[in-house]
Amino acid sequence: MHPIREIDPSSDDEIEIVARRMRETLVEVLGAERGTAMYTMEWLRDRVRFHLDPARSTAVVYLAEDASGHVTGHTIVRLDVDETERPIGLFSTTFVEPASRRSSIASALLDHGEAWIRGHRMPRAITYTDEHNVKLIRLYEKHGYTLAPMGSAMVRLAKDF
Repeated sequence: MHPIREIDPSSDDEIEIVARRMRETLVEVLGAERGTAMYTMEWLRDRVRFHLDPARSTAVVYLAEDASGHVTGHTIVRLDVDETERPIGLFSTTFVEPASRRSSIASALLDHGEAWIRGHRMPRAITYTDEHNVKLIRLYEKHGYTLAPMGSAMVRLAKDF
């Protein structure tokens, strides 16, 4: 069992964990050179803080933990608009550490994020990813999301509520 909870916005350690895992996601999907070069760690930390600042976004950061309190995964969800300016709930990032995969953590994070999106009365949930991120694509498709190519090797996964 990996309980899901909101991040502690005052915890620099938890912000650092999420920022580092965001980097790990990029490296895993795009390779070390591209994934590392894409964003600085400072930018990634600020991006986590952006999602925690109600003046800058309406968002939530969920953490999954094991029985010892070790963070095994996270997802970031925010209110946004799609490319046609329709309101959506956007899964900005989802990551589960490799040693904890295949234990339903990503599904639990997705379920929590969807509940949050529905609670904000958004008609649609979306995530964007690289077309090579097969694990994430399979996860979202398993939960009823529809895949659509976007060009530049990016895809959109969307689900209407």
